[in-house]
Amino acid sequence: MSAATLPADANLCRNCGAPAPGAFCPSCGQETDTRLPTLRQFMRDATGRLISWDGRLRRTLFALVAKPGFLTREYFDGRRRRYVRPTRLFLAMSVILFAVLRLTAGTIPFDERTIIADEPAKANRSPTVPRPRGIPADATSASTVGSPSVEASSGERFGISIDKDLNFVVSGSRNLFADQLRARLDRFNHLPKVEKGEQISAGMLRYGPYAMFVLLPAFAWLQQISYLGRGRRYPGRPRRYVEHLVYAAHIHTFLFLTVMVAILAPWAWLNWLLAAWVVYYLLRAKHEIYRGPYWGAALRGFFVLVVYAILFAFATIGLVFAAILWR
Repeated sequence: MSAATLPADANLCRNCGAPAPGAFCPSCGQETDTRLPTLRQFMRDATGRLISWDGRLRRTLFALVAKPGFLTREYFDGRRRRYVRPTRLFLAMSVILFAVLRLTAGTIPFDERTIIADEPAKANRSPTVPRPRGIPADATSASTVGSPSVEASSGERFGISIDKDLNFVVSGSRNLFADQLRARLDRFNHLPKVEKGEQISAGMLRYGPYAMFVLLPAFAWLQQISYLGRGRRYPGRPRRYVEHLVYAAHIHTFLFLTVMVAILAPWAWLNWLLAAWVVYYLLRAKHEIYRGPYWGAALRGFFVLVVYAILFAFATIGLVFAAILWR
């Protein structure tokens, strides 16, 4: 039956024009009640699209925190409708974590103690800038990046160093990339030390969620590498990359929650309990998902931890430069 032959009082979808007698259009899925929502309905729809603020959220968080590996196993077994999806949960909790950090974290004290980590005998020495050939020794004491005294000759290798005034100095031949980098670093170098710390702190918290979004697939990739082979002995062990990615999303989300609790309730006894629960949780969750002996899981976990710590350090350095260059 076409729309022209339907009764005048028939309900039609405002989106596709198909008959829609119920609350939703059977053709395109849009709701048939097109009245403007109230403020409460609007906010509920906005947050619900991201993380579903209903019984599923409470059920998901309880299973995630209290039952190591249970939520991941439920996802593998196909029981997914009753829980929040791993990617939504990971993204929402990472955003909330960095929002909490922004409200509670202080400014990085940008001084010599922040930059120089040396033995006590050298603690009072100032870092020196490598002096290019043909440049007088006193010329390297300049505190601005763009000055001709710190520009290297065309044969010098590209590099970035820090002078005694905690300014970033770009050395190397002149080219478009180096000149743009010098210009951006020069703006940062002219700031007072307090403002430098504020800019770095704000930038790291701003770009932190993006860094975690990059580190998540890296963690899943490390998990897959650490469990290559031995599939016949443990047929239920995750084999595909996406399975490791689901496990990584749940583990990271659990760690986000524990960090938030430690920040918002900074009691010493609670922190010790959280630390003990994190260690037990990680071992138990890994055993629940990957099976095998605990000592094997510990060795593989140590490999993943070391490589992931290196990647995390590089990501932190990247966040610092992102905070400086893209204000």
